[in-house]
Amino acid sequence: MRILEVCSLCGYDLFGGVSLIRPQWRKLWVSLLLLTALCGFAYGWKEREENPPPIITIEKESPETRLLKKGRYDEAAKAILDSIKDERKDYRKYQDLATVYYARAAKDPANREKWIVQASSYVDKSVSLTPSDPINQMFAAFYIDRIGDASGQPCVYYAKAGKYAQEAMNGLQNDSIFVGDEKMPTQPIRDEIRKLLTSLEGKNATKCTNKP
Repeated sequence: MRILEVCSLCGYDLFGGVSLIRPQWRKLWVSLLLLTALCGFAYGWKEREENPPPIITIEKESPETRLLKKGRYDEAAKAILDSIKDERKDYRKYQDLATVYYARAAKDPANREKWIVQASSYVDKSVSLTPSDPINQMFAAFYIDRIGDASGQPCVYYAKAGKYAQEAMNGLQNDSIFVGDEKMPTQPIRDEIRKLLTSLEGKNATKCTNKP
């Protein structure tokens, strides 16, 4: 398999670490999704650095990655914002911003909900810039699900994750989809989304009964 693009934001484990993986790896991540489970937020940067998946070579850290690992959140956010030249093309960088604030929530329990709201808003921003992209909607669904797990008020996030997941499912009606210049089968992607929807149903049943 040749080296392909993967998502700009692979994940942040609220109780682990961070992984900002640059846009050139996005399609590889999608390919791996079709072969294994979604890597999601749970893959921390430390584990990924120590045990990188086959064929992935760890590239030089970006400035925002170094700043984020040092806990310099405002500077990391500014570095990402300054790098955005065209929102329509750079929409994935808003996922990087979501990672910054999700990471900040982990280190600042007193203001956790504030930072979680900020993280969620940047995921929403990314989706708003690509409203017809089911792959980006899928990423958003998994991101918001993890944000809900970290929040003390998870139900609104689970509802939003379900909405994004269903929109992604609705956009994957054909047997295949192009991700960049790669043609991918949609059935494995739909299977992963269905697993998320099932998980969200369970969370809503146990955590959100009688809640709006």
